[in-house]
Amino acid sequence: MGEPLTILIAARDEARRIETTIEELRRQFPDAEVIVADDGSRDGTADVAEAAGALVLRLPHRGKGQALTLGERVANQGDLLLCDADVRGNLRPLLEGDSDLTVAAFARRQGGGFGIAKHAARRLIGLASGFDAKEPLSGQRRLTQRERA
Repeated sequence: MGEPLTILIAARDEARRIETTIEELRRQFPDAEVIVADDGSRDGTADVAEAAGALVLRLPHRGKGQALTLGERVANQGDLLLCDADVRGNLRPLLEGDSDLTVAAFARRQGGGFGIAKHAARRLIGLASGFDAKEPLSGQRRLTQRERA
């Protein structure tokens, strides 16, 4: 990993889980900047994330995509690791290789409910690019500085 790393977490009403997530990400990536884009939480998510050492953007509720977009704008130059607030597991493999965009596909699915949306996204990506995306809606992604630009 040659570029500096910023971890960007979009969160809404994740006060019960965000501290553990930040602690685990700091353990895996001790030199990374951690930014939490709080999407209008009503439960103290922003306060918990700040106490855990993250830079917190307190945003009005506009949705995950808008929170990530605004978070990316304040992130330092370098690689960007996007994560869900409740992510668990080893994300270090996302930084391996030389791809400009890497998307996580976990071995064991937990939760979900995105069957129709996931199928539609997979089909649209395939039609547009010919690529068969296993996890088109995964919230865990790594973008290099080149891809960000």
